[in-house]
Amino acid sequence: MQNIKLLDCTLRDGGYINNWAFGKKVIHKVVSKVARAGIDVIECGYLSTRNSGDEDTARFNSIEDVRRAYVANKSTYQKYAVMVNFGEYPIEMFSNADSDDPIIRVAFHKKDLDDVLIYCENLKRKGYCCIIQPMGALNYTDEEFVQMIKKINILEPEAFYIVDSFGVMELKDFQRLLFLTDNNLNQKIDLGYHSHNNLQQAYSNSKYMVEQNLSHGLIIDASVFGMGRGAGNLNIELFAKYLNQNFHKNYNIEPILEVFDECLKPIFAKCFWGYSLPFYLSSIHNCHPNYASYFAEKNTLSVRSMHELLSMITEDDKTSFSPEKASNYYTRYQENYVDDHEALEVIKNAIGKKEVLVLAPGQSLKNRENVIKQFVEEKSPVIFGINHMRETFCYEFLFVVNEKRLPSGKPDNVKNLIVTSNLKCNLAENICVNYASYLNSDNRISDDPTLMLINLLTAIGIKKITIAGFDGFSANPDDNYFEQGLSLGSNIITKIHKNEVIRENISKLREQIELVFLTPSRYLD
Repeated sequence: MQNIKLLDCTLRDGGYINNWAFGKKVIHKVVSKVARAGIDVIECGYLSTRNSGDEDTARFNSIEDVRRAYVANKSTYQKYAVMVNFGEYPIEMFSNADSDDPIIRVAFHKKDLDDVLIYCENLKRKGYCCIIQPMGALNYTDEEFVQMIKKINILEPEAFYIVDSFGVMELKDFQRLLFLTDNNLNQKIDLGYHSHNNLQQAYSNSKYMVEQNLSHGLIIDASVFGMGRGAGNLNIELFAKYLNQNFHKNYNIEPILEVFDECLKPIFAKCFWGYSLPFYLSSIHNCHPNYASYFAEKNTLSVRSMHELLSMITEDDKTSFSPEKASNYYTRYQENYVDDHEALEVIKNAIGKKEVLVLAPGQSLKNRENVIKQFVEEKSPVIFGINHMRETFCYEFLFVVNEKRLPSGKPDNVKNLIVTSNLKCNLAENICVNYASYLNSDNRISDDPTLMLINLLTAIGIKKITIAGFDGFSANPDDNYFEQGLSLGSNIITKIHKNEVIRENISKLREQIELVFLTPSRYLD
């Protein structure tokens, strides 16, 4: 019977969801339960010199740390593994291997192949089993892929992987790579598959692989509840059940379900992973899924705009993500310069010597409505709304910077619509201001609409602004807006982190302009 093994990568690939900060107790519980399920290989995390060494994270800065932490948790017939991203852990830092040491999985980019082979050869000399994982298998031509396999055959690692880094492989792509590998790979080397689920192909491709009666031992990567970067990985609970029913395996499914119920459910509640339209779009553009995550977190782009933005990313940048690159692409896409001197003059003249009241869309706009109405009655201010209006107020201006918030027409209780130049609308029908002019310097909150409006009002010489509904973010999404339907569903941890960043920004703004908060806010010290 064909030798098929499952490798659990929950703590490693799943760590992209929570920055590997599972906590020491959870990490040990995950390893223990996955071992009890009988999974063949348990990947415990990353071996790296970058941001590693905290016992509460699944990132290690020495092989000794891995030995101490996990060797006692596995059964005698099981193996465990750690991954090294080539370039993040020098070969000199490996001591000679003990018999119980983990398999070292080495992931690398196409340009590093020859150096990786030397690195893995040195690992073998030190006594380690190693697995070679070329990221982005579809970035190779057939000839390049076969030539790589021939070089790897000489090394004879434990396994060689087909890696779908960005979740872009349709079945026909996978079939081609699978048979190229099976027909050219040394028979002594196992054949592995690491998938991502951007196109919902992880299960069907893995099922196809094990049904072909290939000439190699097989290793299938999967994780509990599919936890992993982007749209996640193959669900190990599903595929283990499939192997039990069709290949006479005897995996114990219950401990795997307990991992989700006892360890991962709180993480999933805060940090969603799984199929989504942004991850689908990242896959059809064959680019790093973190771009999709970054742009989706902005909550400002329609599907069409996301598609256009991802198409701007160069081939070189698609394979390597950084927040700086993503921010530059986002800003470049949003910029659509307009000369807004006349628009600013219209706004300034409308204000005159009146007070200014800004109504952000926080829940206090409803909860403290009487306080706000009393202020309006006493002061007769010029009222600005942010992205969305509440029907119980009359607005002189509604300020819109977000494509998803753009109304189909001017609401009845809004006199003027101010739109920023990044929006795809008929700018001539509205008061249009230049988007890039009012961004904040901190990329994490660069296009926060309330801060952008404060910047605009400061630019026209306003000295005092009263603000209501600028509440800050709660862990409960239903508490964040005066209407539940306004929540766009982004990562709540990211939003809560913005509280601190915006609080710092508000403190700096108060050195330039008087800001009076009419309703409670998490942005106040």
